[in-house]
Amino acid sequence: MTIVRRTAILGVLAALGCMTGRVPESPSGSADWPRALTQAEAAASERRYADADRMLAEFATRYPATQGAVESLYWRGVFALEPANQDGSPVIAATLFETYGKSVGPLPHRVEADVLRHLALRLQSLAPTAVATSVTSPTGTPTGAATASATDLKAKDTEIQRLKDELAKANDELERIKRRLTAPTKP
Repeated sequence: MTIVRRTAILGVLAALGCMTGRVPESPSGSADWPRALTQAEAAASERRYADADRMLAEFATRYPATQGAVESLYWRGVFALEPANQDGSPVIAATLFETYGKSVGPLPHRVEADVLRHLALRLQSLAPTAVATSVTSPTGTPTGAATASATDLKAKDTEIQRLKDELAKANDELERIKRRLTAPTKP
């Protein structure tokens, strides 16, 4: 896991830890949310995912007791799940979707967030290197999931090497046949 991703995860967790119950929305936050979301979506459309995430996080910090602050969790999760987003990951997305789902009040994207959280968790489980690097005990030794992933990786590497060897043998045989067919025949 890169330093950027670890920092992003810690930032998300710190920001989420600061969010508590809601109070009625301030008129300023209500008016600013559509513009903030539009700007974040525009940045994401231009593949400036870090800017989009920053805009949404700043909105949530500026107006923490608003519906827009809660909705920013959902949209940050969506942008974090984008494969082209180098700073995002399924882990970050799942955390954001889970926090969104636990929020109180109306959640217009509750079902979508739940589906996307399950998808993010599934993606995380299918990425052996992410599991192997992120699932360690406090002492730094791999846990059962990481060991299982390492075993799976070794088995896959062995299978890949076996297939490469078979391919090399088949190519050698084809070359031998090709030479035999192109060689001049004796009259």
